Amino acid sequence: MRQDYKMTITITPDGNKGFYHTSKLEDVEYADPVAHFANEYIDIVATVYSQLLLHKDPSFDLETVTKVALRNATAEWAEEEKRFFSIELPEIFFRLLEAEKKKEQESILRQIEFTPDTLTAFIFKACRAAGFTFSHYCSEHYPTSIDKADLPRLAVLNREEGTIEKTGATTLTDGQIKQAIEQRRVVVAKFLDKGEKWHCFFITYASIRGEESWRNGQPHFHYISDAFGISRADAVSQFKGRKYPSTSIHIPLKDYGNQPE
Repeated sequence: MRQDYKMTITITPDGNKGFYHTSKLEDVEYADPVAHFANEYIDIVATVYSQLLLHKDPSFDLETVTKVALRNATAEWAEEEKRFFSIELPEIFFRLLEAEKKKEQESILRQIEFTPDTLTAFIFKACRAAGFTFSHYCSEHYPTSIDKADLPRLAVLNREEGTIEKTGATTLTDGQIKQAIEQRRVVVAKFLDKGEKWHCFFITYASIRGEESWRNGQPHFHYISDAFGISRADAVSQFKGRKYPSTSIHIPLKDYGNQPE
């Protein structure tokens, strides 16, 4: 069942040309991932439906629009959930969940690669079939020369042209905003927990954009676990700070972003 909170924000750019949808995802701990992903999906899709309906005819009744949008988004999620559970995963994925030694985990991980769909399917099945819970942590840090309070409400960098589109008051130049976007450090960590046992798959924005020097810029996840000699609390603390736990494990992320030839 969908929870009563809204994660998606609609921002109208200066000049009222169209709109942007942006989501600020809060940390999640020891949750059912299927319910969590359902909340995210329904919230985002319902918001988009509402905006499209109101853009088509602003005279539509808001309460009716909201009900229609939620109904359509919920129906779409039901099909998406079925699709994720229908994805066949290699047995080696589940061998990882059972492996207790670091060397065994490393050996298994050298044989694994993710796509966005197989990762989600793996998280869902680890919960429903193997009894793991899901946690999600995200941290964002800007260059020390930038005060986050000075940033505009919204800034979009066109990487091909090197231009900035911004909305809201700011004391920063476009060059400073570009620097803030390009040099900010974002880490997203996904944990699977079962008692004292845990697995963590994490990315940086640099790693999924292929900006790290691994396999000629292959987008990838990193991995650590309870077998890596670091406590879960210390790992989370590092993710929240300006560094993250050291690991030599990289998991290719295919069907996403710019793939090396």
